Amino acid sequence: MTRLSVLLAAALALAACDAAGPADPGNQVVVSAFLEAGGTLPPVRLTRTVPLGEVYDPATAAISDASVRVELLGAGGAVEQAFPYVYAGPDGAGTYVPRPEPGALPTALPGRTYRLTAEALGQTVTAETTVPETFEVLVPPPAEIVYQADPRGPQLRISTSSTAGRQSIYVATTAALQPDEFEEVLVDGETRFRSRNVAGRFRPVPFVALFADCDEDGAFLLCEEDPNDLYTSGTSPIINESSYILPGDGTAIVNVPWLAFGFYGPATIALVALDDALKDFVETQTLQQNPTTISP
Repeated sequence: MTRLSVLLAAALALAACDAAGPADPGNQVVVSAFLEAGGTLPPVRLTRTVPLGEVYDPATAAISDASVRVELLGAGGAVEQAFPYVYAGPDGAGTYVPRPEPGALPTALPGRTYRLTAEALGQTVTAETTVPETFEVLVPPPAEIVYQADPRGPQLRISTSSTAGRQSIYVATTAALQPDEFEEVLVDGETRFRSRNVAGRFRPVPFVALFADCDEDGAFLLCEEDPNDLYTSGTSPIINESSYILPGDGTAIVNVPWLAFGFYGPATIALVALDDALKDFVETQTLQQNPTTISP
């Protein structure tokens, strides 16, 4: 069985790479930041790209002399409030944080539009996004669920969240709370990973055992890879309007795909609403990690 407790977040991304700058592929500005509705304004990381074939090291690629600001936009795109950023220091690997001001740190407001501007390496990079509305879990999944008894995955009902006039898009992330432990053993001179069968701990689900190349070894599970290295947490594919139900009462019924679960036993679920930038990033990342004939 899979035991679930539910966590909640609403997040979005501001990310940009200057496509109109100089042709040198080793000198482009890359900006990344992630706003979370209701959270404080986030740090912003600036690095430069490196030529093809070189190792990317965030510490050496960090940009330390940029000008960075985040602006809250009002009606018609007018700047309602500006938040200047300062460099966090040499240990920050290109990280900039909101300039300290008296009082509490500013928060990212749900449903509002923000613009990020970074000036560095003679380039100006901008990104703009609308924060998804917050939502809440109205009916969580049952406390205990038999793995794959419902092929659609555990179901929860939430209040709906909208983003810039479109239906919401979500991803679910999970974390196994009591995964079994694996220890290194030598089998015919090669390193393998064997379950310790710790009391109160749970084994990986079948598809994880398949990818970790596990076989039954008496009472133990013997694997080519340590399942704890990659599979104690997981992320679902994008959950869009074609894969959740809108009953028409202001709620949505969402199933969390089983692919997000790596182990039996207790787990947490976080459901996140995405803005367009983060949606595009997740889709591109999925294509790159699971190659198809479709270009990212």
